[in-house]
Amino acid sequence: MRLVLVLAAVGAAAVLTPSASACSCIAPSTPRADLARADGAIVGVYLGRYRASRTVFLYSFRIVRSVKGRFPARLTLRSGTNSADCGLQLRRSEKVALLLHRVEGRWASSLCDQRPATFFRGVGSRRLAAC
Repeated sequence: MRLVLVLAAVGAAAVLTPSASACSCIAPSTPRADLARADGAIVGVYLGRYRASRTVFLYSFRIVRSVKGRFPARLTLRSGTNSADCGLQLRRSEKVALLLHRVEGRWASSLCDQRPATFFRGVGSRRLAAC
């Protein structure tokens, strides 16, 4: 009887325990290698965000430098809402470099694509844009 109660308790704990999720990223490479896998790249100043859905925030940036692609002076892109689903981790007015991807016709980025603002320094945009 005790064995049945123990097994029932263990089973209930397994079912009721929330599943853990975490963002898993490949380590950053060189600017050229990272750009080769991205659809676009910018250096921008984070202006703010708002919730688009339960799992998506829209982030606004003032573009400081278009590294790969052409972008307006202000860009809004999609990302997750927290670090577990690889959402961007930024402070207002922070300058950051981002690799961008087109998802359903919209620009998107993630924590895995977030780089220090100096990441593209020293490499000309024309050379990088050829990636």
